[in-house]
Amino acid sequence: MIVQGVDWFRHQDALYLALLSVPVGVLAAYGALALRFGIEWVSVLWIGDRSWSIALDHIPWYVFIVAPVCGGLLVGLINTRWLHEGQARVIPGVLESLSERGGRIDFRKATGEAASSILAVGSGASMGREAPTVALGASLASILGQRLGLAEQQVRILIGCGVAAGIASSFNAPIAGVLFALEVILADYAIATFSPIVLSAVIATVITRAELGNFPAFAIPEYRLISGWEIPAYIGLGIFCGLLAAAVVKLLPYSRAMFRKRVAKPLFRPAVAGFLLGLCALALPEIMSIGYGTVEQVLSESVSAQVFGISIPLILFLGLLMVAKIVTSVMCSGGGFGGGMIGPSIFIGAAAGAMFGGIAHSIFPGVSETYGGYALVACGAMMAAALQAPMSTILMVFELSGNYEIMVPLMAACITATVVKRAFGPGSVITESLEERGIETSWGLERSWMRAVGVGRIPLRPIPSVSESTPLKELKQLYVNSGKGCVEVVDDEGLMVGIVTFSDLQKWLLDSSLDDVVVASEVANRNVLTIAEDGSLLDTIHIMDRETFEQMPVVARDNPRKLLGILSRNAVFSTYHKLIVEHGEQLTG
Repeated sequence: MIVQGVDWFRHQDALYLALLSVPVGVLAAYGALALRFGIEWVSVLWIGDRSWSIALDHIPWYVFIVAPVCGGLLVGLINTRWLHEGQARVIPGVLESLSERGGRIDFRKATGEAASSILAVGSGASMGREAPTVALGASLASILGQRLGLAEQQVRILIGCGVAAGIASSFNAPIAGVLFALEVILADYAIATFSPIVLSAVIATVITRAELGNFPAFAIPEYRLISGWEIPAYIGLGIFCGLLAAAVVKLLPYSRAMFRKRVAKPLFRPAVAGFLLGLCALALPEIMSIGYGTVEQVLSESVSAQVFGISIPLILFLGLLMVAKIVTSVMCSGGGFGGGMIGPSIFIGAAAGAMFGGIAHSIFPGVSETYGGYALVACGAMMAAALQAPMSTILMVFELSGNYEIMVPLMAACITATVVKRAFGPGSVITESLEERGIETSWGLERSWMRAVGVGRIPLRPIPSVSESTPLKELKQLYVNSGKGCVEVVDDEGLMVGIVTFSDLQKWLLDSSLDDVVVASEVANRNVLTIAEDGSLLDTIHIMDRETFEQMPVVARDNPRKLLGILSRNAVFSTYHKLIVEHGEQLTG
């Protein structure tokens, strides 16, 4: 009776996933805390403080080089000895798993990426902790789903729960976490998907607030829209951020190619990137690590504009910060450091917005906000363009600021930046590495349900069969009379030897003297592509898409020579179109 109750509950898909979203939220929240505290612990080892931004004034100059180089060597060891070569990392790795492996992420990859990110960001690499937090939450959700034997679509939803919980934990922004999972990872807004993701984000937010307090990721100043005349300026800011985001996305593959060309051994690439980062940091130490302390200074308009201890104009300093952060973040990413580009996008946006706002305010002081307000909006615009996720970014900045007055300029800047970036290509800092390898992520949802549709859902047609010793004359007659377009040739045990189609018969048609000499086994094509009865609709379409034949044999799961029937191209694609309609009705129903 109890077993029956458990089975019944497992088949209540929405209820079952809603229940599982709770442990996913818990795992993701504590994973986020572990990653955050791990980064702080490594930072303490190097600089005696939990944050590089706080300790910049008293860090010895040589630490700026030694820390990222040593951290880079350790990261290089993890990359080459612990992680799978060729697999994408952090959020791109999550998308790759959804697109290529049905959402399966193994424990080794999850722990290796977390360790790499902790060492990288804690040692000063110019990267962020948010992407690794999201990837860790997704990985823990995937591992839980696999252990429970969930179907691919269920694992996919749990991964969305882990992603939402990771963003919620990173930014103390549960609504943005939910929308990020739906907008960037799943592209699925069905109610059955939405509900568990919301629960997971809420659970993660409650846990992180209990441990860290109800504070945003960084201090947000009060924002005011001075005049409606500022909206054109914010649109201009969006254009600027969109161009910057396009530059970042274009530079990332170039950086990887340069490191592959100049540093032959992957083991040493992060260390080389760390050395170059350290040299840049001697002039602009603010670029080290996440840099949220510097972001707070920009937002609160308390920046100390100095290079090598020499005061320079604020606008020039902000421009240098912006360029240096772009260069070093792209360099660290290309060199193989763990971490992600969400944090650097926020830093770049803050510097770019403050520079833009400083110029705008100096020209129109009576009708424009000071540079801190523009920096806040630009944080969102840069992130929206770089991630190609405007809606979740708008909600994230709104949640962090708690100020409704920011919504109009924020929406104008984020949407403009996203559109401008998209004019240079649809890729983002998340998807560009996958696109470079030919991995398509935009139809991951369709792949998921197509993998769940078995070959048994497609109508099979029986085909006639002949013995391998059948004369050519009888084979021709059977082929014509059956009208099936193919004939199976079998051995004495009734197992398939090969298939005869018109192209196989064609060369034997003109010479009738061969009718009683040639036998079926000589005519049969033995190199036949088949699909097993436990294959999926996706497998079938992949094979038929790359081949020219119109029919595909289906064989038994345990015996590739036992033919069960044949699939026609028409039946495969008719089933595909029928299921698309059914799937669309489920999403909108």
